[in-house]
Amino acid sequence: MVDSNQKSTSTPAQTGSIKQSSTVTRRRLLHGSAALAGSVAGASVLGSAAASGGAIRRPAPFNLIRQDPAELVFTYWGSPQEQEAVAQMTEGFNAEHPDITVRPQYVANDGYSEKMTTMLAGGNPPDLAYMGADMAFQWALDGQTLDLSPWVEDDPETPTLLDGTTYRYDDGTKVLSTSLAISNTLLYYNKPLFEEAEIEAPPVDAASAWTWDEFVEVCKLLTKDRDGRNATDPDFNAENIDVYGVAANLEFGPVYMPLIWSNGGDYALDGATEFGLNKPEAVEVFQRLQDLIYVHHVAPTPAQSSSLPSSDVLMRTGKLAMDINGMWKVLDYSQSEELEWGMGVLPMFKEPHTSRFGIPLIVSSACEYPDQAYEFYRWRYSPERIDLYEQGLWMPIQSSYYTEEDKISQWIDPDVFPQEARQVLVDYTLNYATKQMPEYYVKNMAAIQNEAVEPALSAIAANEGTAQELLDQAAETAQPLMQGSYLA
Repeated sequence: MVDSNQKSTSTPAQTGSIKQSSTVTRRRLLHGSAALAGSVAGASVLGSAAASGGAIRRPAPFNLIRQDPAELVFTYWGSPQEQEAVAQMTEGFNAEHPDITVRPQYVANDGYSEKMTTMLAGGNPPDLAYMGADMAFQWALDGQTLDLSPWVEDDPETPTLLDGTTYRYDDGTKVLSTSLAISNTLLYYNKPLFEEAEIEAPPVDAASAWTWDEFVEVCKLLTKDRDGRNATDPDFNAENIDVYGVAANLEFGPVYMPLIWSNGGDYALDGATEFGLNKPEAVEVFQRLQDLIYVHHVAPTPAQSSSLPSSDVLMRTGKLAMDINGMWKVLDYSQSEELEWGMGVLPMFKEPHTSRFGIPLIVSSACEYPDQAYEFYRWRYSPERIDLYEQGLWMPIQSSYYTEEDKISQWIDPDVFPQEARQVLVDYTLNYATKQMPEYYVKNMAAIQNEAVEPALSAIAANEGTAQELLDQAAETAQPLMQGSYLA
């Protein structure tokens, strides 16, 4: 819970840089605010003919896209480094497409959703935009986004995309978006602390993943008080901890969802009509995460986390041994020349699992040039065209970048990634990210999160009750909000 601002089931769009060192802001969550999503529903409607039941807009063949000059506005968020990276990407696209001009419109993370709502209400939405999943689905249901299914069906790249990376709605018949890029969840570790404690490095092969009990034992051995005693010592002082064994934010979806899947549970059950987080498989995970803080004393409390620096700074200063986090954290860890760090697979309960997730990139239904917009939309798939992949912010959504050696080397840069990245990022993602994050399919998720899940998880993290008690309370609120799946 060291990165204490992460409190959602999902992560931001991974942000990054081009050929430079930086620390990156990562606060755009996959799902948007329920209040903002509701305000979008009340905004002025600009729906396309397809959205209103008229003729479906069909794409031109990819080799016959009309050559009329077209200007497209592309709105996105991110750090200053991502701002530069995306600007350079659009320059590259514009150079290759002289009849299409993409104008990047950067909006700061804070206030991004409000800006989108204002643009829509003013009748001037962007042609393409990053968007949180909840807001994107609301725009789609209101007819504000283009159903991309005709373009996706005709696209020769579509069969190459990884399973589960597409946002669909209307019983799965329409395409809202493919993921902008993806990330998985993994375990980062501090090599000197492991060597000092003479502990073997975390497994990089999912088939050999630590059990949860093995993981807890390692955490105890690596957690030390200011007198140098570890958490297995009867005289260990839990009120005076100097080095924490792990940072694991139990309020953050990419942390808890892979563990819940590992234990046989899920966020939603029975076609997303039944709340799943108060079931035994999920409750056990949250209780074990709470126990890391208050029983084993190997992870900081929320109050402690709020006064601590980020996990990469703690790792660099020798105050943290392990960090459960997303792949995008590679950028932060790779910036430090002093830190010797590595990565491994997550601990497991019954079977190994990681996550695979990314935000939508939507095309507005008001876009005058949908063929050209989709040409830009698909152009950004390739790691050769933007350095955000090899800098450790984005992972590709095309399967060939996980199976073909020459393509793997286009984004796994040995000067950025540790040697074990081939297993932890490539093999692990390809073979053990088999479930979709709930943002991809659960209807009404913003309300479920804001009204039920987030208050319960905050209370669990603060030790205000057991996981079972608090999640049962959450279920009472969440169950009436369950509206099923966008896929069925």
